[in-house]
Amino acid sequence: MISLVFPAALIGVVWVIVTSRVTLESYFVGVVIGLAITALMPPPRPVIRWRRLPDQAFALVLYAMILFGDIVLSGLDVARRVLSPKMPLNLGIIAVETQDETANPLIAALSADVITLTPGELVIEVTDGHTLYVHCLDVEASAARAAAQQAQRLKLFKRILGRSS
Repeated sequence: MISLVFPAALIGVVWVIVTSRVTLESYFVGVVIGLAITALMPPPRPVIRWRRLPDQAFALVLYAMILFGDIVLSGLDVARRVLSPKMPLNLGIIAVETQDETANPLIAALSADVITLTPGELVIEVTDGHTLYVHCLDVEASAARAAAQQAQRLKLFKRILGRSS
């Protein structure tokens, strides 16, 4: 029962925001709706494997640092292309395989999100749960490094999700 209270309280807050009625009664109506929703569709309980947690945390921090570096370097490259008319744009679309043998939609979604976060690249379509089509400002440079970057992402995603060491 306790596991239903927190999601119901959050749904109550969302209810107040959506209805634009900031009253105690409105909040309680949202909580009742939240209790009904969480009772009918209980959230899955994650299994925490305490021995893997340090490795997962380390992989998450490592991935955040790599992502931050990629965003900064890509941002500088895009700024240089914008400010220097001599640098040609070589626009194009490349196909990036997620390299996940299970075709896990979570891995594809995380990969697409991260690729889109980096300036100069935008995922425009995901097919089969394992092929991402990416629009790039410099198709040759992106194609040259796409497979290696995706392999690194996949390895870290699996460590973060606790599926592989």
